[in-house]
Amino acid sequence: MADRGSPASRIVLVEDDFLVGVRLEEDLRAAGYVTFGPYNSLASAGDAARRLAFDPAILDVNLKGKQVFPLADELAARGLPLILLTGYQLADLPERFRGTPHWQNPTIPTP
Repeated sequence: MADRGSPASRIVLVEDDFLVGVRLEEDLRAAGYVTFGPYNSLASAGDAARRLAFDPAILDVNLKGKQVFPLADELAARGLPLILLTGYQLADLPERFRGTPHWQNPTIPTP
């Protein structure tokens, strides 16, 4: 959580499910973070990650059938922290990302 006495952490949010992305964005902002996104494609997320200053990135592992690992590799090479958002089991992730912080992809019930 952002320290109330310091500027808010800036987070790049990459999520292709509209409802999940909006919910995460709302929760992060309520906790005091500044969010960029949610970006819903690898191309838009990569562009944003190259031009914005941010602290961590939260990356949905599967974006419309494309794996986010090329972007995750790029961010890791730049020394930027990231959190993987996934419905996959840890053993199903590439070995190089098994030690990366991750959240189980939330499910939001539909009406």
